[in-house]
Amino acid sequence: MRTTLLAGLLALSGPALAGEKLVSYLPTWKDAAAVKAAGERLPQLSHGILSFIEVKESGEAFIPAATKAGAESWKEQFAKARKTNPDFTCMWAIGGWTGSKNIAKTARSEAGRAKLIASSIAIMRDWQCGGLDLDWEHPVTGGDYAADASAADLQNWVSLLREFRVALDAAGKADKKQYALTAAVPALNGGWVLQGYDLKGALPSLDWVNLMAYDYAGGWSKTTTLQAALHPVPGDPDGQVLAISKAIDYYKSQGAKPQQLVLGVPFYGRALGNVAPGPKGDGLAQPMSGPGLKDAGGDGSFNYFELGKYLGKDGWTLYRSKEAGNAPYLYHAGRKELLTYDDPESLAEKVKFVKAQQLGGLMIWEITQDDAQHTLFDSLISGLKNSGK
Repeated sequence: MRTTLLAGLLALSGPALAGEKLVSYLPTWKDAAAVKAAGERLPQLSHGILSFIEVKESGEAFIPAATKAGAESWKEQFAKARKTNPDFTCMWAIGGWTGSKNIAKTARSEAGRAKLIASSIAIMRDWQCGGLDLDWEHPVTGGDYAADASAADLQNWVSLLREFRVALDAAGKADKKQYALTAAVPALNGGWVLQGYDLKGALPSLDWVNLMAYDYAGGWSKTTTLQAALHPVPGDPDGQVLAISKAIDYYKSQGAKPQQLVLGVPFYGRALGNVAPGPKGDGLAQPMSGPGLKDAGGDGSFNYFELGKYLGKDGWTLYRSKEAGNAPYLYHAGRKELLTYDDPESLAEKVKFVKAQQLGGLMIWEITQDDAQHTLFDSLISGLKNSGK
């Protein structure tokens, strides 16, 4: 049965299933075993985005030495994927949360932008990839590098993308190819972080936007909510900002065409700490502080493949928010912790939403976080194939 299912999936040529893109970021810091396991599903992707190119203080793009081996592992999988799906396209992402150092400084001058653009395109060509994704986190507000941020980032982000567009079009003309330019941007209904993104100025330069529709909740939150809510969570004071459906409305108001919006879904969850049960006993929309699962030694994030440590185990009760998009969450009253994540049922609602809104497709962060059975990935494939427009 398992072999038959895999053969059937591999017979599909990417998500030409119904025209939507199916994109995943591909972490270059993962080991070869994780890359190989995820490689079984690469043929079903339209695009795989290697993550991340970083930026030297001089403004030159580079692949960190610590992640080159991982990138090479993915490259091996690309060759296999293209045998089944010749249209599979790799891209490179620039930046990321920890990798956005020096982007703000580099983007301040035309010369700095030119150096970053030329060196990024050189890497893209060297790896025989078909595009670049700017994941500057974040202009103006600064992300992990707030000291480098300034109000000038608002225009510099737009200028960088416009100049990338011109350079990629010129490279494509020379190479007889069409290179894509995308950007990763938080999926929010306005709010503090989006003040740094001039979407109206940038959208004409972009093939599509990879909407980071997750991290709505974490150890930084003051009120528990769902980390990737499709619709506002009842009782969440920030629910109108932290909801995918509201974010889509906002992006459209800024001039985005539906096909330009590719909805990100997380293959990981967030654990929230010091959560009182509240009147319903489920911990949702309650005061909180800090991450949960501190005994696991991390920041409260966990991979989908680790969910089995908690789901169905003593003390953990499964709840589901129908209002927020049939989203699951676990609560443990004894530990005072809430776990928020996506599963096949909540992803099915998101696929229906993408189709109903006629969006450009779905993006995954990220494919290696799925379980060994590819449960989340295969649920997306099934939804894209079977739910009609």
